[in-house]
Amino acid sequence: MTDRLSEGDGCTLKCSLCENPAVAVVRYAKLRLCGKHFAEFIRRRVVKTIERYKLVQRGWRVLVAVSGGKDSSVVLQILSDASKHLGFEVEAVHIDLGIGEYSRRAREVAERLCDALGVPLVVLELNDLVGAPLPELVTRSRRPACSVCGLVKRHLINSAALELKADVVALGHHMDDLLPYVVKNFILQNLGDIGKLGPKTESDEGLVGRIRPLYEVSEREVALYAYTQGLPAVEGSCPYTVKGCSIEEEVRQFLNSIEERNPGIKIAFARAIARNAGFYRSRLAGQVSRCRHCGTPTSGEVCAFCRLTERSLGRPMGPAVRARIREVVEGGLRGLRGS
Repeated sequence: MTDRLSEGDGCTLKCSLCENPAVAVVRYAKLRLCGKHFAEFIRRRVVKTIERYKLVQRGWRVLVAVSGGKDSSVVLQILSDASKHLGFEVEAVHIDLGIGEYSRRAREVAERLCDALGVPLVVLELNDLVGAPLPELVTRSRRPACSVCGLVKRHLINSAALELKADVVALGHHMDDLLPYVVKNFILQNLGDIGKLGPKTESDEGLVGRIRPLYEVSEREVALYAYTQGLPAVEGSCPYTVKGCSIEEEVRQFLNSIEERNPGIKIAFARAIARNAGFYRSRLAGQVSRCRHCGTPTSGEVCAFCRLTERSLGRPMGPAVRARIREVVEGGLRGLRGS
């Protein structure tokens, strides 16, 4: 557990590594850290995560999915810095879902951050790709907004990664995003799905692998790092955010209460899941085939994206979306490669 110190606490507690006021107590590491040393601590943890789980190889192209939120902003900034000495390229993709003012602000954050870091960015507008923004897709499909959003983003990010010839896609999922779903899937005995919640998933034909550099970083640590670094992040929550206490939120609170009494237990849990990811993946049932419309790997004849768009818009949009993304990419990234 990492506790953020108030201004009053910071005046009395000094950093373990220097004489500056501490901004955080990292209980599992038995450290009090000032803003500078806390940022260095988190950056080292992310680099060690990359090395421990072999997330990136020298010479790879890493595509970071940047939403405009603090998690993906932290991933982009740390990977951009780490790429210089680990020898890989970093590019970014942002999906403009067309959710009114919220999407406008999120896109602005993504563009501003990429400009500041000098990272090439490609922006994909859902309305441009399929002829409808997310609110319209939600209404037409009559499905929960978060379900439609997740499905759309996964497909578009994978299509962008294929067109950009990325070796992996980096996501902003931190430890507190993933562990509640591990517990939930274990309770429901969806063991195969646990294998998807480790630090990485491997690439396959038509599917670019995912990496999670924040796999051993908590939500509190991400938030404090973003604050100490002054990273931009969209203010407020998505209009579709569901209020109330879900199973995942209850599990998150339960894990935090255990961490409070046993500092470091969540990291140990995350590492155990990573060690056994192969076992869990072997429990995935069914053969993977190819969508007959767009060729995306799927368990049936038609992928989820083509089913959604055919039901909502009258035709499967997978092939048209891929072609349009190719046009956008060939038209040039924001912050052109090599410029």
